[in-house]
Amino acid sequence: MPIRNIDVYVRELKLTQETRVGALAETRLGIEGHNWLRQLLFNMRDGEPAAMGGVSPALESEIVKELEFFQSNNITPVFVFSGLPVARKDGRSTAKDDYRLGYRQSAWEQYRHGHTEQALRGWSTSSPQALVDTIPFVMQVLQAHGAEFMRAPYSAWAQLAYLYKHDSQPIHAIYSSLDVLMFDVDRVVTAIGHARSTFSWVQRDYLLGRCRITAEQFLDICILAGCDWCPTFPALLDDVGFSFKSAVDMTHQYHSGLNAIQMLTDHPSVRATNYSDSFLRAYCIVRYHIVLHLDGSVGPLNPEFAPNDLHDIIGYRLPVAAYHLLARGAIHPPILNMLVNGTWLEFSPPDNGESREYHRLITQWEGGVYTQQCRLLCKHLGSFFAQRKVVLQTWFEPRTEVVLHDTKSVSQGVSLPAVGAAAVLNSDISVSSVMENSRILAAAPEGSSDSNPAAELLAWVLQSLGFIVSSGEHTKLGSALNAGLQALQSQSQERPTELLQWAVVAAAVLIDQGLLTGEKWSVSYDDELSLITDAQQQKFIRIVARIATLTPPGARRGSWKFGYNRDLLAFSSAARLVQKAVGSSADTARLVGAITGSAALAPESTQLLQLQELRRAMPLECTTSNATGVLAYVLLVDYARNGAGCWARIQTAAEESLVDARQALRDAWGVAGAVRAIAKVHGNADKDIANAYSWAQTAFSEVL
Repeated sequence: MPIRNIDVYVRELKLTQETRVGALAETRLGIEGHNWLRQLLFNMRDGEPAAMGGVSPALESEIVKELEFFQSNNITPVFVFSGLPVARKDGRSTAKDDYRLGYRQSAWEQYRHGHTEQALRGWSTSSPQALVDTIPFVMQVLQAHGAEFMRAPYSAWAQLAYLYKHDSQPIHAIYSSLDVLMFDVDRVVTAIGHARSTFSWVQRDYLLGRCRITAEQFLDICILAGCDWCPTFPALLDDVGFSFKSAVDMTHQYHSGLNAIQMLTDHPSVRATNYSDSFLRAYCIVRYHIVLHLDGSVGPLNPEFAPNDLHDIIGYRLPVAAYHLLARGAIHPPILNMLVNGTWLEFSPPDNGESREYHRLITQWEGGVYTQQCRLLCKHLGSFFAQRKVVLQTWFEPRTEVVLHDTKSVSQGVSLPAVGAAAVLNSDISVSSVMENSRILAAAPEGSSDSNPAAELLAWVLQSLGFIVSSGEHTKLGSALNAGLQALQSQSQERPTELLQWAVVAAAVLIDQGLLTGEKWSVSYDDELSLITDAQQQKFIRIVARIATLTPPGARRGSWKFGYNRDLLAFSSAARLVQKAVGSSADTARLVGAITGSAALAPESTQLLQLQELRRAMPLECTTSNATGVLAYVLLVDYARNGAGCWARIQTAAEESLVDARQALRDAWGVAGAVRAIAKVHGNADKDIANAYSWAQTAFSEVL
């Protein structure tokens, strides 16, 4: 949580100043990424992501508008996102009951009764994914438009403070919440108004002067008030409520936060807690926070005074290579957080994840994938992590822990090649090329002309998913995938995009798990298909629409014209679960490969703030919605009811919804051909999928 009520107090004192945005011209503006993104999403108030999965269809355009605004005002934005959370004092996090479940269920009930606007408002209060899961998509957009960004080892506030106060001035000002003032920053931009071309800012010295306090006392007050790393001091809570001024008054009375705690030890609400420990811990977190230095080293602020037990306060130290890849966006926090905190938490998906099929996919398939990742990572991260207990915990069984790694775990036998930053970040490889050459890659001696470290990392990802074995031979599932990728290629004159290739990978996993069929799941919501009397056609529509759900819909043009489908949302949640595990396997491969070649990762100072030149290799984080699946569903339902001419009947609405609806459906049909080839080799639901493909061909031929 941010510093409790400080924003209210600053408004009451009228300390916020407003200046024309031209005053920021020619500056490099450090932007706290989470705060900026949170404001952007709040202003959008878009309920569709909770109804269709993925990120808001308007998010990319809103980010581009922000970048254009900065460019038009000659401001260079430098986005800094937070990395790993600071270690919790009370141990592991838990998958507690999620308040969003009730909001989503209520919204779907509203939608079922025809109250779409009320449903959208309900969905807008129940974000389908944590902010951290949206950031990989945001980074892709920033990178595509040449914006500078990085991810801090831990808190972005500390990283921004370090960059702002550094002699070389990588940034000249900070745009953040007021929390950054704890890190001895003299001023902060708190808001930027596009319409009026102004920005609001707060000078810390003015705040200190009005409160008649020192900088040291200000930090004490912020901790006593309650912040991300410490709860509110119990003695400040009363029946009237809490105000920031009460923390100021208490510090005046006792001169420091620690004095106040010691003098009020016998207060009934203080006696029940060990608050002094929490206070001192938060103090050390702020004063000695871990940041990425411009010379490539990773260490604390104020290192000459830092205590020796920072690992107990901030978190267990990871290899420097991990922080470098994290900074570049080449790996993402969840896989590292799993190791540091000892828990992989699986929260409810946008559809609420009520089916047995989804639960089984988590506990039986995903758990196995993460077990492999843990064993490989723990083998390479040192003796502490070799003994680390890591568990999987879900929202539907919060008291049940699935052990992914502990002292009894056998280290993963597979080894990965040592690679440098260039190979990890800049390789141009594809899943189809690795599948075609898997035997050559496995047989190539390290350092030979046939050796390709980045391709070997991707081969390990495919091995961890069960497509190939260590010798490079394809498993039965791998042979099916290879057939699907070849079918996808044969339907296109150009190499299929990475997103489509990874859609085929997800389809192969879902077929193998028995989820990509025409059967209803254990919990079904679709009433519309019951109006189609032919049971076979119902199956065919489910199959093709589920396949189409795997493909990206492209850019949105206007409001969505085709409604929302909770059954397809449930299926896309399963696909997203597979894609997330694939991304985590890729992070594992990149990290282990980089650790073994970490000497090549030491960056030059200029590289840290020119991250847009680096691009990620291997699987992209797929955050697409199920819009293509819904579009295919509407097309096929119309075809089943009215016969030929279905595309002409929905074309206008489709083209008003998507910039290129035809291309979205063409991509879906290409993936459908790949799925047919996979099912033929694999055997699961092969006849139903082949028949569904033949039946839907007439409807899709109107689009192709």
